[in-house]
Amino acid sequence: MINFVSMRLRCLALLGCAVLAVPLASRLRAADASRPDGKLLFQPQFLWANSETTLQGTGYVIAHEGKTYGVTSIHFLNFNAGGLHSATWLDVYSERPLATFRTSLGRPLRTSITTPRHVADDFLVLPLTGALEEGTKLQLEPVERYEVGTAFWFPSKSRDHEAGYVWIEARVVEDAGHLIKVRLVETFTPQSQSGSPVLNAATGKVAGMVNSVEEENGKTILVLCPARAIVKYLARPRQAVSLQLSISRRR
Repeated sequence: MINFVSMRLRCLALLGCAVLAVPLASRLRAADASRPDGKLLFQPQFLWANSETTLQGTGYVIAHEGKTYGVTSIHFLNFNAGGLHSATWLDVYSERPLATFRTSLGRPLRTSITTPRHVADDFLVLPLTGALEEGTKLQLEPVERYEVGTAFWFPSKSRDHEAGYVWIEARVVEDAGHLIKVRLVETFTPQSQSGSPVLNAATGKVAGMVNSVEEENGKTILVLCPARAIVKYLARPRQAVSLQLSISRRR
């Protein structure tokens, strides 16, 4: 004899699982939909006044109020090297040059990052006067504070992948205003990540950029310069300054 009661209970259980699964799948699809694709990261190549060339950190490109800028960190730059001639964004995978900058928007707010409060000033903004040959222009997010647990996406630089990165999920563990800390859901090996953008999973916009990497109880913590600090910087009128003057010793 067919046990219709048992069958009905099993059907209800399966239906319940399906109802629960749909919102989760929808959330995952929404997160993927807001996550930009294409070449997001670039390898900065710096040509110094003494003709030395260095590959340092990571860069990205933003579109802001109709203009295009390259962005990276300043804490790894040598302000005592006699000046910087140019900065070129290379394709991480092929090392093909995709954009070259010879000026910065104003001079960096400081030449070294020595305290946690300085982290908010750890950025260099480079106006792009020519074309970006290939790559995705990101948007900055001016959110004043992120709740603990907010989901972020971190494009971890990888020269083994054609896109130049692999995605790693992260969660906010602290937003102190002048810096943000996020915990990665998996460990990784840093590859000169300073300057890498970290995106809000809900919007696909840049929430911050990597200043440093820490370890805490076996977990990887990224310390971020908040994107809101760059937005505030861009809100004030500033003149383009040659990198020769911008990245040089302050008197």
